[in-house]
Amino acid sequence: MWKDVQVTVAGKVFKANPSKVLALNRVLDKYFGLVEWHLRFNSASKKYLHDNGYEKARQLFNINTALIQTARDKAIETLKSFEGNKEKGSVLRLKKISIRFDKRGYTFSKTTNTLTPYWLTLSLNGRERISLPLVFGERQRQRIESAFKGEWEFTTVEMIRRNGEWYAHLVLKRAVALEDEPETVISIDRGERNLAVAVAVSRDNPEKPLRGQFWSGAEIKRVRGLYGHIRRNLLRKKLLKKVKEIGRRENGLADQQLHIIANQMIQYARQFPKPVIVMENLNGIRENFNKSRKLNRRLHSLPFRRLQMYVEHEANLEGIAVRCLTKKETMYTSQTCHKCGYVT
Repeated sequence: MWKDVQVTVAGKVFKANPSKVLALNRVLDKYFGLVEWHLRFNSASKKYLHDNGYEKARQLFNINTALIQTARDKAIETLKSFEGNKEKGSVLRLKKISIRFDKRGYTFSKTTNTLTPYWLTLSLNGRERISLPLVFGERQRQRIESAFKGEWEFTTVEMIRRNGEWYAHLVLKRAVALEDEPETVISIDRGERNLAVAVAVSRDNPEKPLRGQFWSGAEIKRVRGLYGHIRRNLLRKKLLKKVKEIGRRENGLADQQLHIIANQMIQYARQFPKPVIVMENLNGIRENFNKSRKLNRRLHSLPFRRLQMYVEHEANLEGIAVRCLTKKETMYTSQTCHKCGYVT
């Protein structure tokens, strides 16, 4: 069985010509307005937006036609995300956006330039094209080099402006072979006391689980507790801007720990022959959990769903299949004795 997997490689625009940066800033303003314009149709149908908005958008916005189509797709994604997570009385407001270039709108090449060998050329409209120098960290550079060797396929580029600086997020794709007939099932359970528990069961001897492993998530709990305390103090002082700043820092630290745990889970799975990872699908877990205020806060601070996403992504990159079971399929599994079947 084959599955397409994607990775994102982030590079920074380095010492670009100011006129090129200014041109990119102008396109960002137009692109933002274009996404907002598509959102006014209040439709998640690509065909409807194309039939009713494409020609008008070409007249209103002096921008590459490929960007008109990616802006339409961005509007659809934004609307679907809002509809899936909106609260009662909430209104969709677009605050920021990144510019998406598909294969028609960019070229990425390696040169002998002494500033940097990596150059990204973007088509902004029918006549204007700009070339931007990019620099990468070592790990990201290795991934880019593997793509130039043909191990990955370049797909889209997201141009992101952050604190006045521009970054290029190149999305790479490749097909990975997943094991059709696994020999070892790696069962992963998540909870409040231990963030994750993994146990391996061999197909040849299912009644005798193999060595398991625990991940407490103590560092994530420490970070959540510390920043929760800081956030409450800032809210008392009505320093809302500071609350947003520490929120980004908190999420970054938590994400770093989640990636570490996800990678450790994959290392655990790889020691067994032909593994498959099995987890419960936790979509909607928070909506179904309503206990005391303190217990709710403790549970909601633990990023179970994000951990599931990271494990799926890292596992697929290694050719390990991941199967997410429904709540009905996993009911009482963590309370059932594997020897006698008694449910505690």
